[in-house]
Amino acid sequence: DGFRLPGKRLIVDTIGWLVIGTNRYRHLAYRCLETIRANYNGALASRFVLFTDQPRECPHPWVDTIRVRHEPFPGISLQRYRHFHRNAERLAASTYLFYVDADMEFVDVGDEILGKRVVVTHPAFVNTPAVECPFDRNPHCRAAIPMDHQGPYFQNCFQGGERGEFLRMSSRLARRIRADVRDGVMALWHDESHMNRYMLEHPPTRMLHPGYAFPDWWQGFPYPRRIIGVKKSNQELRAD
Repeated sequence: DGFRLPGKRLIVDTIGWLVIGTNRYRHLAYRCLETIRANYNGALASRFVLFTDQPRECPHPWVDTIRVRHEPFPGISLQRYRHFHRNAERLAASTYLFYVDADMEFVDVGDEILGKRVVVTHPAFVNTPAVECPFDRNPHCRAAIPMDHQGPYFQNCFQGGERGEFLRMSSRLARRIRADVRDGVMALWHDESHMNRYMLEHPPTRMLHPGYAFPDWWQGFPYPRRIIGVKKSNQELRAD
C-alpha cells in the first residue's frame, strides 16, 4: 500500500479520520476515535485528528489535536467545513479524509469505503420519495435543492473521499455557509443541507448503504451494522 522512491522513505497511503469534540461532546469523541482505531480493518495507515476546545485533555497520545473554539449548537456542526478549510495544510498529509460524528462508533469498516466523493444514504429516508425528504427548499439559502431533484438524501454523520476532493468541498461550503450567515439565512439541516446541495452539483462516486449510519437503538433494520450512532441526550449535550 505504499511505494518507495529512490533514496526516499516509504510513502504510505493514509486515511485521516476527522472528529470534532468540544465541550460535552469531548468524551463521545474519544470513544469514537477508539472504535475507529480498533475496528477499521482496511489496509491503509490511519491518522486520527480531533478538533477540540481542550486539546491538552485528550487522553490518547496517538491522536493529533487541533484547537477550535466551542460554539453552541448548531454552530459547532454548521462550521465544520470552516475548520477543515482553515486547517487544510495540516490535513493534506493524508491520502483520504473522512469526517465522523463524535456520537458514532465503528463496528466493521474496511477499504470498501474508499472513493473520490463518499456519502451515506440517510437511514430514515431509504426509498423515500425525494419530495418527502428534508432537503432545504428555501430559494434564499445557498443549500437550496430544486423540487425536481430525485435524491437520495444523504446523512452527514460520515462522509469523505480523496483529500483534494474533500478539501475543495470544504472550501466551497465554508464560503457558502459564511455568506448565508452574513445574510441571516440558516439552512434547514445546517451542514447536512449544504452537503446535500454540493452532492447534487458533484455527484458522489460511492454511496454507502445506511448500515454506515445505523441508529443503534433501531430493531429489524435490514442492513449490516458497519458504523452505529449511539443514543444520547441531545438536550443535555447541547445545553451550552
